Amino acid sequence: MYRAQIVGATGYGGLGILELLLGHPQFEIASLVARDDAGRRIDEVYPHLASRCELVVQAPDAASVGADCDVVIFATPDRVAMGHAAALVGAGVRFIDYSGDFRFPTTQAYAEYAAAHPSIADPGHGAEALLGRAVYGVPELFGDRVADAPIVGNPGCFAAGMIIGLAPVFADGLVLEGEVLVDALTGSSGAGKKPAPLQHFSHLNDNVVPYRVFNHQHVTETAQTLGALSGAPATVHFVPHLLSTTRGILCTMHVRLTRSITKAALLERYREFYAGQPFVRVLNTPPTLKGTAGSNYCDISTEISGDGKRAVIISSIDNLLKGQSGTAMQNVNLMFGLDPRAGLERGPIYP
Repeated sequence: MYRAQIVGATGYGGLGILELLLGHPQFEIASLVARDDAGRRIDEVYPHLASRCELVVQAPDAASVGADCDVVIFATPDRVAMGHAAALVGAGVRFIDYSGDFRFPTTQAYAEYAAAHPSIADPGHGAEALLGRAVYGVPELFGDRVADAPIVGNPGCFAAGMIIGLAPVFADGLVLEGEVLVDALTGSSGAGKKPAPLQHFSHLNDNVVPYRVFNHQHVTETAQTLGALSGAPATVHFVPHLLSTTRGILCTMHVRLTRSITKAALLERYREFYAGQPFVRVLNTPPTLKGTAGSNYCDISTEISGDGKRAVIISSIDNLLKGQSGTAMQNVNLMFGLDPRAGLERGPIYP
């Protein structure tokens, strides 16, 4: 049995990986750490965990991050993991971080991300020397590197949907001028537990709310990854919309093509590209949010214009699973040489 510590255990992201680890045949929970609800049993915070987990949540100042565990999962805001990174790496404890702290190979790329993030005041990186040891954790693209990584930067939720949906056409040089237009819908749980006026029921119910137009932090990692796949700069025009559902992300992505192609040929290329990847399903018809809810799947479909020169690619993921804790669980499995599907046979039951 391997032992995992979850830091930020009482947020939706921490809860998601906790639920998955509780059902994992080769992991047990070493400890739970969080500022909110410290001192309370986790099944008091989330009663649906009664009889499944009775651990007391430890406060960060009372906990020893990395103690008595094989891996630490940081389900925390930006700049938390970087503060513990040097000590963990020095002690030989591997970790995964949900935030943007270790998604980028350079301080320049991190500064671009930080500039677009409303909660980051300091664009400087607190663990610059370790950026080269981190791997960006999209397992469908970088699984071999994740397996050996001491640090894994889990992708952002929108980025996961966009990158998996667009990787084949960028890798094949099919995207004219490397430019893509993305309209994306997301459930309200993507903003986490902290109440915000935008998420008030009376405002969000029966509503769709565009937000962060031209200024969303997940664009940086998406453009960087797609550009690296194509060998040329990628430009991502991204408009997110908050939807009156709890979970899910649906990305509709428009690209002009460098050559004509049929729908059948493009779908076949997608199936070839993702052959052997257990959590990518290429569909003949457009995916839906309900098709991936509660699962770690990314469903993808494509449509081609009559002249064969424009493509619409649609991807669907559960934002709390494939967009967060499910991908983290998949990465943990790869890090410890386990079946990538372990612990992911079913999705969480809350929210």
